[in-house]
Amino acid sequence: MPIKKTTTKQAQPAGKKGIEIYVDGSFIDGRVGYGLVILRDGVAVGEFSGSVENEEYLTARQVAGELFAVGKALQWCKINGEMSATIYYDYTGIECWATGKWKAKLPLTQRYTAFVRSSGIRISWQKVAAHTGDFWNERADELAKQGTSEVRS
Repeated sequence: MPIKKTTTKQAQPAGKKGIEIYVDGSFIDGRVGYGLVILRDGVAVGEFSGSVENEEYLTARQVAGELFAVGKALQWCKINGEMSATIYYDYTGIECWATGKWKAKLPLTQRYTAFVRSSGIRISWQKVAAHTGDFWNERADELAKQGTSEVRS
């Protein structure tokens, strides 16, 4: 699903949460998918899923989906003029590669790291435990699983 510009942008009242994005990746039957849910002040404003078709990345399995989800999230932020976001993730590498805690050794992680660092988006990283009932994390997981069956055009 293409990333779209949201047209209902309003001033953020004091005490609101701003942009929160839940991301996830999935690997099913040899296919990789990504999913993300975007919230503005606690209200869902977008859900996206898709497949990762690059053969080079398939060996990374669901990790490729996790990284693609972050990339799509940052694209959405740029399109919608959002300069900061909190990204919720359940795979540690998402934050560790982007912040330099882990060395990006593979082309996929190197491209991911460069993209995140050059995005211009201020990111607050929040780790959540996988498959523990966190509503939005579970929804991102569902979308990522759905993405494994989508065909990119």
